Amino acid sequence: MKSFIRSLPLRLILLLASTNVHSANEGPEFAGRWEITTTCTNESFVAGLTLAMDTGQYTGRSGYLLPDGYFYKYTGRLEADGLHLKIFAPDGQTAIGNLVVTAKHGTLSGKGTLHDLPITVSGHRPLQRPANSQTVHEFTPKVLYRAFSGANPPALRIFPGDTVRTQTVDADGGGSSGKLSLAGNAQTGPFYIEGAMIGDTIAVHFTKIRPNRDTAYQYRKTLNPHVLPSGYNQEPTEKWSNIWRLDRKHGTATPADPSDKLKNFSIRLVPMLGCVGVAPYWNQAISASNLGPFGGNLDYNEVREGATLYLPVYQAGALLTVGDGHAVQADGEITGQGLETSMDVEFTVNLIKDQLLDQPWAENDEYVMVSGVGGSLNDATQVATAGLSNWLKSYYRLNASEIATVLANSIHYDIAEMTDPETHVVAKIRKASLAQLPKPAPPTLMFCQARWGCLLN
Repeated sequence: MKSFIRSLPLRLILLLASTNVHSANEGPEFAGRWEITTTCTNESFVAGLTLAMDTGQYTGRSGYLLPDGYFYKYTGRLEADGLHLKIFAPDGQTAIGNLVVTAKHGTLSGKGTLHDLPITVSGHRPLQRPANSQTVHEFTPKVLYRAFSGANPPALRIFPGDTVRTQTVDADGGGSSGKLSLAGNAQTGPFYIEGAMIGDTIAVHFTKIRPNRDTAYQYRKTLNPHVLPSGYNQEPTEKWSNIWRLDRKHGTATPADPSDKLKNFSIRLVPMLGCVGVAPYWNQAISASNLGPFGGNLDYNEVREGATLYLPVYQAGALLTVGDGHAVQADGEITGQGLETSMDVEFTVNLIKDQLLDQPWAENDEYVMVSGVGGSLNDATQVATAGLSNWLKSYYRLNASEIATVLANSIHYDIAEMTDPETHVVAKIRKASLAQLPKPAPPTLMFCQARWGCLLN
């Protein structure tokens, strides 16, 4: 055999060697999107990896393979033992690791280093919707969770475009026919969205949020001290009822045991969800009473029928939960509660790949709205303003002076929440104002953070 090989022309030997390499690791087999699991120091993390090939050179991007807060960029070439990839920080210049991977029959495997730590990776293509599979899911919760956490196992796996019909309990754990959970904003879910990976965004469009019982409760004996000057004196009335009667047919609520002065007082129902959230970054488990970039206990009264809420994805599948229904809640939730009740809920989830604003945002027929969560009213307002600026920078490609010109005359603020552990302010702009601006194609890659801006492609 050796003498036979020596007798072959050099060009033919090289051609045979090249054929052998590519038969084991075909170039096109690497291209496209993968869901990969990284294992390092006995921990694992799941992220999406997208690769493209042009004239033998591979480029790519992924969410962070380890929880360092980055998304990654890649360059590399196919060699005899696999695809050799260099891993870069978001600037595309700072090398942070390398990988050698092989692909075979729709699976990916390999090893390398990241931040000087040895890692192994394994991957597969994102699951595709089976033919004739259901797209509408009737889901009755059996287990409820009082924390936003990636440790909570998925209650239901759905595909982008699917619709879920379900129920939520009130903040005290009560459902339409009795107590179902402990107090603490118990959440329905989590719902795992197939293909949702770190660095993506899920869009949750609500087509139904409606009370499923005729009572609600709301603490209203006094205003919460956080909304008043220090030392402001309140003299509460003893035995002040916290129960409301809901007239679902006519869409109104009235106090169940009003004083004489309030016996003709009623309010219009505007049902909403106080809590819509995803699993937060890495190993965090955050109380369902709290809120942050992951959403959570936002208590924003525009999260209602017809609205779409956009949430960043920090863990594979997003792990969406919903809960804490309010028959109505005014701005700020100034007694600490809305009209707390259980809800029938219907929503549809879609997936926006490779776009992450790093804070919740929403839209309805009239407004685009960006949430700012912070430790004070000032901090939350700044984060909301920066978020709306980043949104305009990303989706309309406006520069700083253009953003200032538009927002100085068009921005509106809602004080959504003042009594929870964090303050929530929403910066919003009318779609009628946006209609005057030329809108380019959406970014192919978007990563924004309120405190420093955006990286865009």
